Amino acid sequence: MKKILSIALMMFVIFQSACAGDVITHDTKRLPEAARKFISTYFARAQVSHIKIESELFQTKKYEVLLTDRTEIDFDRHGEWLEVDCNDTPVPLGLIPPYVSNYLGETFPGTHVVKMERGHRELEVDLDNGMSITFNAKGEVTDIDD
Repeated sequence: MKKILSIALMMFVIFQSACAGDVITHDTKRLPEAARKFISTYFARAQVSHIKIESELFQTKKYEVLLTDRTEIDFDRHGEWLEVDCNDTPVPLGLIPPYVSNYLGETFPGTHVVKMERGHRELEVDLDNGMSITFNAKGEVTDIDD
């Protein structure tokens, strides 16, 4: 019985490895409509350099998009953004929630958001001065790392 279970487990692992895998493409049509709209709305001047589609056992998990201006954007399988990393350039203002803009304007004037990462119930922003600020779903600051 143990041997049959071991063989079944090994076959499952081999099957999963064969079906799962990453795909690298330049074809923006492989992105969900929401992701294509997001890119054309907020990053119209940059072109898509490449797209990495991470999948696991017949299901796409994440899209990683690299733009020609070095911006990296991660999308979930529905095309909702998870992370926007503009490196040293500011994240487009239209992407930044008002509560973040208001807080930064009052507390850290003159700084720019260069990266945003959206979690299940929080939003983490990295600033051009090296600080990282985490906001909860209510827009309250929960953590500041410098």
